[in-house]
Amino acid sequence: VGTFSFLSALAMALDWGVRPGRAGLPPLPLALGVFFVAFTITMGSAVWLASSLRLPAFLLLSELSGRQRWRRYFVYGIGGGLLIYLTNSALYLTTESAEFRPAQVYNLDNELKVFALSARAALSEETMYRLFAIPFLVSLGMRFYGWRPRFGFDLLPTKSPTEPVRPPRIMVLAAMLCSALLFGLAHNNNPVAAFMFGLLLGNSFLRGGWESAVTAHFLGNYLLFMGIYL
Repeated sequence: VGTFSFLSALAMALDWGVRPGRAGLPPLPLALGVFFVAFTITMGSAVWLASSLRLPAFLLLSELSGRQRWRRYFVYGIGGGLLIYLTNSALYLTTESAEFRPAQVYNLDNELKVFALSARAALSEETMYRLFAIPFLVSLGMRFYGWRPRFGFDLLPTKSPTEPVRPPRIMVLAAMLCSALLFGLAHNNNPVAAFMFGLLLGNSFLRGGWESAVTAHFLGNYLLFMGIYL
């Protein structure tokens, strides 16, 4: 958790650092520290909740063999990213209409800015909308079955503090649907397309873990932004 939290915080700070006009923004070391704490708390609580509900979190924490992990990463991470790029390209690169293009990235004029924005978006959004949101939404549904999380004293326990339960598959799919809906609403330039991509990313997460979802998100954004802005 600490390693992934630091990488995510570093990507956030990098994106802030390469933005034009940093006047009024916090110093980079302070921003890095705040982001690290925020990601550590979010990821730690998400992993704890996911383990309590037998849901995926990090691919590295799964019981799969090394070969199975790599296979899933290539299929749902790299393959998912290429699929998102191709479908994105059909929407964005075939139209000159500016309202369909992500408004916040008009100032991308070099590869470093494209990389920084793509990494920041992938790491932060997959942490919130998939790693945290899906287990949290499932936990809300499981309360109707009488399930309650039992909190321990360790901030980041290595084992689930409660006997793991397996939620109904339909509940997990509903949580993925809701997370994709929230993801779509957050991208108001084209919420319908973002919702569809949120479903693909949710599938990448459930099948290949957080690492696969982040990779798919990053590749989809990076290749698309390179085609639009450079």
